[in-house]
Amino acid sequence: MVRIREYVSKLGEEVVLDSGKHSESSIPKVIGEKDPRTILFEMPVEGKDPLVANLYSTREKVERLMEIGEGRLFEQMIRAKRNPVKPVEKAGGWMDNVSEPERISKIPLLKYYEEDAGKYITSSIIVAKDPEDEVVNMSVHRLLHLGSNRFAVRMVEGRHLHQIFMKHKAARKDLKVAVLIGTPVHIILSASTQLPKEVSEIEYAGALSGKPLQVSYFDGCDLPVPLEAEYVFEGRISTDLTASEWMTDILGLPDKPRNQPVMEVEKVYCSDNPIYHAILPGGLEHKFLMGYPAEVKIREKLVENDVNVKDVWLSSGSGGWLHCFVSISKKSDEEPRKIISLVMEAHRSVKGVVVLDDDIDPRDYGDVDFALATRFQDRAKFYFFEKMRGSSLDPSSNQETLLTSKWGLDLTLPIGTDKKRFLRSRIKFEDRP
Repeated sequence: MVRIREYVSKLGEEVVLDSGKHSESSIPKVIGEKDPRTILFEMPVEGKDPLVANLYSTREKVERLMEIGEGRLFEQMIRAKRNPVKPVEKAGGWMDNVSEPERISKIPLLKYYEEDAGKYITSSIIVAKDPEDEVVNMSVHRLLHLGSNRFAVRMVEGRHLHQIFMKHKAARKDLKVAVLIGTPVHIILSASTQLPKEVSEIEYAGALSGKPLQVSYFDGCDLPVPLEAEYVFEGRISTDLTASEWMTDILGLPDKPRNQPVMEVEKVYCSDNPIYHAILPGGLEHKFLMGYPAEVKIREKLVENDVNVKDVWLSSGSGGWLHCFVSISKKSDEEPRKIISLVMEAHRSVKGVVVLDDDIDPRDYGDVDFALATRFQDRAKFYFFEKMRGSSLDPSSNQETLLTSKWGLDLTLPIGTDKKRFLRSRIKFEDRP
């Protein structure tokens, strides 16, 4: 079983070790200043557990932790989705350390921004079972601590957990759940991915790691719970109780208050000497875990439609969510328009799409700006779409209907263009003895 402490050891000198004393309010600022470097607070607040942040902040770091080789994560995720691996039951792990809900008081929960409703758990993964088809869902949901053993659970309407919850609400039964905190990357990456409903994230996580996920069960419960976690909460989400919650979102903007279901924690399990995993809202780790699975979905859609894709990036300035830059080896002058439509089909939240030639690095804002400055002339290569389904994260969209304006920009050179005039010069260095 993989532990967070092993990851910290594997990253070695890349990790910032902070042994100083902090107030809870000062820790988010330090996390942001060190981003994307992983930071371990050995005693973030006196009497509380160690805290790690910026753990999965870049693709390169994730590939290293997964030991799959640089640039291989896309292929690994596609292969895993097509070949899910069923879990195996095993004892041990967090099962050996069970506590009452009062154990929550030792976890260094943080209020990240002044505008937030309170202290949040941001790396929390909820495991629940659909009562009809018995598919197990595992997805990331922020938890607002309401005090004692209660948390407000943010559920996006229409997503799988919300569907499961609504079925229980209709039956007037509380929803039994497990909450995982501090998991290895294959689990949290799986939980961050929107999969077809019939595919369980537990089986997808096993495929990502290359071996079956080890799971166990709470007493008298048939919900499989992964053993690889620093903390596990056993609890129930009430179908009657709600609480208002809001938190800063991935764009760094305060979300609007919503009444959300309340979860009551019944038991707390933890591994030996657990490390709490905190994810800074709007930080690079948040953007990677939320955005990279969407990049994979976009790239997969393009490949399926015979597009020669070099790279896809959901830009950091758009929260890793709203703007997509795609570099391609173009086959026809009509292809970029098709690509813009395909991206919008694959990722409904996207607001703007830029299509680039394969000599432009879509992950480099300077490169994209260079392409805009040197390759845009024809307004017919700018596409504008009105009243399309957008994202609630875009504050300029209609927040009731989620309708918004979208755009696409073709910055590729026409087929047959003499590219010598558009390629930047290179400095030639003489061989030195």
